[in-house]
Amino acid sequence: MRFSVIAAATMAGLALTAEATAGSPHSTCSARVLHSEELPFAPFRHWLVRTTLEITPPDGSAYEITLQDDMPRQAPPPRRGQKFRVFCDPASPIALRLTR
Repeated sequence: MRFSVIAAATMAGLALTAEATAGSPHSTCSARVLHSEELPFAPFRHWLVRTTLEITPPDGSAYEITLQDDMPRQAPPPRRGQKFRVFCDPASPIALRLTR
């Protein structure tokens, strides 16, 4: 999953909640921004952002993940404390997708 999708959707203030589809290996997890920083040398008209997320699956055993990617400047970078929902797979902690 590209980080820019996460950041753009969270910054747009969208309500990102949904149920996992029946038979899907993915669960609906809660994500919270723990740390975010803008880095130099981004592509033209983009932010280069590194952020640390706390992912909390339905079973409650939270874990942290750090992602780095560029995102368009039209959306501000993620800020500490922001929360949103993602689909996550317990077997592959870095396989994240936004819920619709």
